[in-house]
Amino acid sequence: MTRQVGRYRLYEEFASGGMAAIHFGRLTGESGFSRRVAIKRLHPQLAKDPLFVDMFTDEARVAGRIQHPNVVGVLDVVREGAELFLVMEYVHGESLSKLIGRARKADRKVPCAVACAIVTQALYGLHAAHEARDEGGQPLEIVHRDVSPQNIMVGIDGAA
Repeated sequence: MTRQVGRYRLYEEFASGGMAAIHFGRLTGESGFSRRVAIKRLHPQLAKDPLFVDMFTDEARVAGRIQHPNVVGVLDVVREGAELFLVMEYVHGESLSKLIGRARKADRKVPCAVACAIVTQALYGLHAAHEARDEGGQPLEIVHRDVSPQNIMVGIDGAA
């Protein structure tokens, strides 16, 4: 299934959570410009609830303030009809939970140095979130409430 959502082409879903599904996407622009993105789509039943819509758009506003190599960047928010989409940078890689699962299946452990590097990078990203400030320089006081292996992406370059 593919469809156009604003300037973005929405492709198949590759992950899903309690609030949203994440799809492959592609930003298309002038002169053949194209960029792969991830598109987070608020579940349709939640898109009807103003509380969830506020939480979703607040996530986009807050995440959009964080500029750090260890934080997935938010690029855009798109509303189409009753649906709401959050467009993010695409990380070519796997979630930490999938990497751990793959190691277990092979009866191996993630090497200590690799695990420490991933956790350190995740902590750098969390620190950037904790230090984020609004346009006026006031702290946003962000606390990430869902730090888990399925929410830590590890790119093919090893960056978490």
